[in-house]
Amino acid sequence: MEACLEEDLPPTTELEEGLRNGVYLGKLGTFFAPKMVSVKKIYDRDQTRYKSTGLHFRHTDNTVQWLRAMESTGLPKIFYPETTDVYDRKNMPKVVYCIHALSLYLYKLGIAPQIQDLLGKVAFTEEEISHMRSELEKYGIQMPAFSKIGGILANELSVDEAALHAAVIAINEAVDKGQASVTMGALMNPNAMLKNTQETLAQDYQDTMSRAKAHKEHQSSGRRASVSSVERDVYEELLTQQEIQGCTDLVNVQAAVRHVNQAVLAQDEGSLLAGLRLQALALLGVLEANSHWYMEHFSNYCQHKAKDGGQVMLLEREEIQKVVSSCNDFAEAEKRKLNAVASINKAIRLGDAQQTAEELGNPEAQLPIVYPTAANLYQAELFSLQLQGGRSGLSHEELSVAVEMLSAVAVLNEVLDTKDPQAVTEQLTDSPLGFSNMDQDHLNRYADTLIGLRAEALGEAKEFLTWNDVQKCIDKVNARVHEEHERIIAIAEINEALNSGDFEQTLEALLLPTAQLSGVNRATAKHYHDVLQDAKSLLCQVPW
Repeated sequence: MEACLEEDLPPTTELEEGLRNGVYLGKLGTFFAPKMVSVKKIYDRDQTRYKSTGLHFRHTDNTVQWLRAMESTGLPKIFYPETTDVYDRKNMPKVVYCIHALSLYLYKLGIAPQIQDLLGKVAFTEEEISHMRSELEKYGIQMPAFSKIGGILANELSVDEAALHAAVIAINEAVDKGQASVTMGALMNPNAMLKNTQETLAQDYQDTMSRAKAHKEHQSSGRRASVSSVERDVYEELLTQQEIQGCTDLVNVQAAVRHVNQAVLAQDEGSLLAGLRLQALALLGVLEANSHWYMEHFSNYCQHKAKDGGQVMLLEREEIQKVVSSCNDFAEAEKRKLNAVASINKAIRLGDAQQTAEELGNPEAQLPIVYPTAANLYQAELFSLQLQGGRSGLSHEELSVAVEMLSAVAVLNEVLDTKDPQAVTEQLTDSPLGFSNMDQDHLNRYADTLIGLRAEALGEAKEFLTWNDVQKCIDKVNARVHEEHERIIAIAEINEALNSGDFEQTLEALLLPTAQLSGVNRATAKHYHDVLQDAKSLLCQVPW
C-alpha cells in the first residue's frame, strides 16, 4: 500500500485502527481504479475530522468505494470483507487477507508493483499463525501457503513393461527420423498409454519432442565418459513415457490457447465457448449461459492488456481460467442484482419506507450508500419516480442515480442542521446533487437561506428538504440577486437624471420597473425632481 500510495502508513501495531476510517483504502481505490474513485470523493481525505472527533458514519463511504473499485477490476468477491469488518473491526484478519489478495491480483494485471517479500524479515510464532488460521477459517478461507511440496509421486503402471518400453523407444526413433506422420503413428500406439493426442497437431508434437530430446541428450553427454555402457540407463538420452505425455500436453494446451485467442479476436462467441471447453485447458466452471459475458470480459481484458503492453497481447492459460472464474462471479452478481432490484421495486410499490431502505441497502443491489435514517425520503421520491416510469419499475441505472442523489440530499439536510454555512457550501459543491444555475459568488447566500428554510421546515414537521426544495431556493436567491442588481442600475439612472436637471428624464427613471418604486405620479414630476435634487445636494455636502 505504501508503494502504491507513496505515503507512509501508521506503524504495524496501529495499522488496523488506521484502516477503520477507510481513507487509506479509498486512496488505494483511486490508485488502481481512478475512474471509479476520484480523490474528491474520499471523505475526510486529510483525516482532520477523524483526528479531532473520531469515526463518523460517512467514513464508511470510503470503504464502500474501495469495494466497488475492487469489483471493477474483477477481483473475486470471496476475498471481500464487509463494511463492518473494517469500520467496527469485526474481522480485521479478513481485511488484511483481502489486501494481500488484491496486491497479487493487481500485480498480475500489471497495475501495481509486486508485494514485498518479507520472508526472513518478519517472524511469526506458531501461536500467532494458529490464531490467524482460526480467524480465517471462520470465513471459509484457507491459510495462505508458506511453502510448497516439490513433487508428486505417480502410481505404478499396470501394463506389460516390455510392451510399454518398446512403444516408447519406437516413438523416440520416429522423432529422430523427423517425419511428423511417422511420429504420429507411433504416438497412437495403444501400448504407449498416451492420452489426448490429435492428428492435426502432429507437426507440433514432432517439433516439441525433437527439441526436448535434443536437450536431454545434451544434458547426458557429460555423463557418458564416466559411466560404462552397462551401467547406463536407456532413458538418460531417450524421452520417457511421462516426458512424451508432457510434450503432447504442452502442445495441446498451446493449441487450445491459440483457439481461444483467435475466437476473441474474431469476436466469435460460439468458437470461444468451444475453445473454453477443450479438454486440454481443463478449465473449471465454463457455463454456456455466460458465453456472452465471457466474450465481453475477454475482449475488455485483452484491450486492457494491450494498452499496458503497447501491442496486441495474447492470453495465457492461467489468465483464461482467471477471466472465466471472474466472469462467472460477475454473472452471478448480475443475477442477484436483478433480483435485488425487483425486491426494491416491490417494496417501493408497497409503500413501506423501512422495507424500502432495507432493500436498497442490500449489498447485492450494488447501489450507492444508503442511510436508513432517510427511509421516508427514499420512499417518497422513489415512489414518485416509479409512477412516472410505468409498470416495469425502476431500472438499476435509474436507482443508482436516484439513490446517490437522495443520499446526498440526506447528508445535506444533516449538514443544514449544524447551521454551519461553510459546511453547507462544501456539501453543495462537493456532492452528486447536480443543482443547476449555481453561482460560486452566491454560495454563502444559498447556505444562509437554506439554513433558514430547513429550520422553517422542521417547525412545520417536515422531515426533509427535498432536492426540488433546494433547487427552488437556489433559483429564488438567484432571482433576488438579479433584482438587486437591476435595482442598483435603476438607481444609478435616477442619479444621472437628477444631474441632467431635466425633471421629465427624472420621472422616466423613477418609473422604471426595476427601480421597484410605487405611487409615482406624473403630475408631480417637477416636485419629485426638486426634492430629490435637494436631498442629493445635502448628501454631497462636504463638512468643513
